[in-house]
Amino acid sequence: MTDHDHQIPALRLGRPAPSDGGARLVRQRELGLASVPDSVFDEVARQAAQSTGATAAMVNLVGERRQYFVGIYGEEPSAGEPAFLGDPGRFMDMDQGFCVHVVGRKAALTLDDVFEFSRFRGNPVVDELGVRSYIGVPLIDDDGTVIGTVCAIDPAPRSEAEGNSWGNHGLQILKDARDRVLAEIGSRQKISGVLAGADGPAMITSSPNLEVLYVNNAHEQLFGAIDQLGAPAPEAFPHLAPVGILAIIEHLERGGEPMVTPPIPLNGPGSTTIAFASVPVRVPGHEAAVLTFGLTDTDAVTCLARAKEVAADVDDLTAAS
Repeated sequence: MTDHDHQIPALRLGRPAPSDGGARLVRQRELGLASVPDSVFDEVARQAAQSTGATAAMVNLVGERRQYFVGIYGEEPSAGEPAFLGDPGRFMDMDQGFCVHVVGRKAALTLDDVFEFSRFRGNPVVDELGVRSYIGVPLIDDDGTVIGTVCAIDPAPRSEAEGNSWGNHGLQILKDARDRVLAEIGSRQKISGVLAGADGPAMITSSPNLEVLYVNNAHEQLFGAIDQLGAPAPEAFPHLAPVGILAIIEHLERGGEPMVTPPIPLNGPGSTTIAFASVPVRVPGHEAAVLTFGLTDTDAVTCLARAKEVAADVDDLTAAS
């Protein structure tokens, strides 16, 4: 058991949302974590909610200016049971909720009844959403960075007297969920490794909204760096459209065959060109995705064949996970 597994009394919360948000974003980026809905993490949240008896649970990426629920699950309460007053969706501001305190202290936080702690009574999730009880554990990666939390919430208080306190049982359930999330993240890093070792610029986008899920350094050297994975490709890389890359992605998404762009001139000596192919690829957490891959000074057949090889390497990792 590590130090951050121990519960610390709520009166020792300390400063929420430490000022290392930039470092968290960088680390989330290095780990290939995209701010887009993810069915694998949604399932982790579902299991956590149902196992703890909570109304809702989340896998939360805590960033620099906002929180994003990459995994979320909520149940409709039965008639007559307490219900939340609203739905925050996938986003939450940094001054809302309790996860920022879990991140700040790098330790689990259990609140059977938030009304017992005066500092939380004015929290927007209490007043506007009706959250009355909370339990959360930090997601701490192998270099010690807290990248987010796994948490569960209820619109009703809990207590030992009523026999429904979160207790050690609830804490252990969330720790198990945390371990599944961290194991999944480790597995997905292998996809980033495939793209990093590819012999050309590569990017994977989610269908149908073109959110960027993975991108290698060669791609960013051509089109600029992306601040946060999950941004739509047209916004993250404005120059994709003029050279025809968006067109071949959209063609494939509409049910067309894989395509290759015409040769694109590159700045440099001689008449160097690059062509990009778009092919379908399977990645965890997303029903459909597209890989674009580029090769310099090549023909369309060779470019397409190499893109399919890279996609097959990613598919193999996905099938094995």
